Amino acid sequence: MEDRSLSPELAEFGDELKIRFAPHLPRMAARMLALLLTADEPRLSSKELLAQLDASAATVSNMGRLLVQLGIAERTVDPETRRDLFGLRPDAWAGMYRDSARSMDGIVAALDRQLATDLGDAARARIRDMRNFYAFVGNELPHLATRYEKWRAGHPGEVFAPPAG
Repeated sequence: MEDRSLSPELAEFGDELKIRFAPHLPRMAARMLALLLTADEPRLSSKELLAQLDASAATVSNMGRLLVQLGIAERTVDPETRRDLFGLRPDAWAGMYRDSARSMDGIVAALDRQLATDLGDAARARIRDMRNFYAFVGNELPHLATRYEKWRAGHPGEVFAPPAG
């Protein structure tokens, strides 16, 4: 289905998000994210998303559900129209890192169970390396999210520029 109502620039932005977030976001979810990021309103109704994405109601519902599951968006219901409203979570990006850290705990637990089995030295070394990486990153992600939130609170409206060197 072609996106007749979506501007070419916004479609291109959505497609770039799809590439950058691959394999987590299908094309339509990436385009929905692009709309939510660029909208003047904090929330868009499912009807507005349907029109702009030229997608079916089921597609918008499924892609919205995926963005909610990933921790990027939240869904509310307009009490007057009873339509679904989608908007970005205020803590979307830091929240995603915290959620990722929790999912890494499960990966570490699975790897720990495998390390407790009878393995050859080479297999044990590969699994231990994977386990240590996920344990290390899972431990660091919440700290990064907290540091970012502190930076954001002290620098509203600024664009972060990493220190040179």
